[in-house]
Amino acid sequence: MNLVLDLGNSYGKIAVCEGIRVIESASYDKITSREIAYFHTRYTELKGAIISSVVNYSREIIDYLGNLYSTCIELDHATSIPLKNRYQTPDTLGYDRIAAAVGAYTIYPGKTVLVIDAGTAITYDIVTSEGEFVGGNISTGLEIRFKSLNKYTNHLPHLERPDEKPMLVGSSTREAIQSGIVNGLLFEMDGFIGAISQHYPKLQVVLTGGDAKYFEGKLKSSIFVNLNLNLIGLNRILEHNADKEI
Repeated sequence: MNLVLDLGNSYGKIAVCEGIRVIESASYDKITSREIAYFHTRYTELKGAIISSVVNYSREIIDYLGNLYSTCIELDHATSIPLKNRYQTPDTLGYDRIAAAVGAYTIYPGKTVLVIDAGTAITYDIVTSEGEFVGGNISTGLEIRFKSLNKYTNHLPHLERPDEKPMLVGSSTREAIQSGIVNGLLFEMDGFIGAISQHYPKLQVVLTGGDAKYFEGKLKSSIFVNLNLNLIGLNRILEHNADKEI
């Protein structure tokens, strides 16, 4: 049983994980030693900790975790992972992409997996059935598209995403924006899935990230949604490195 910290662009998560199970998790605008202490005192069986971040954070957190656990990993590009990394620029590969890829292959070992992480950015990453991370694509997320259309035009308003899938053809400017952005993104996702499936016919598609639930049920392609993919991946990376220390 381990403590996993995943600090994203919008918020941070703390979770207690065992294997592919997330026993308890919570999201915070800011994570300090106080939030860590809450989990530490509740779960005395915790063996180690791992932290992954795409933003800057206080060194106090690392020092605090290091004092609590003998195995404490700060994920970086030199951290050993249980995949063969074929990415040509591994030093530029986002930690969230690494974690999600490892998580997907942990859940679906021996299968080729396409991980779609729908967050601030949308990433498409492939792990082959042989456990090789071959790379992927990065696109703009849903909220960024709405904000950008307003920022870089003179008269178009900043709108929110509609609750339901919009009509294919909008009959007002509001509907046209919502349809163009939401349906355009759905076409993008389905297009990538279809094209990649031509190369990997038995492709398993997993959707994760903050907007995953929004897209669930709106895509034509068959997908699975797992919001804990990054947490599961980080826990597997921690276990992988802890095994090497024995």
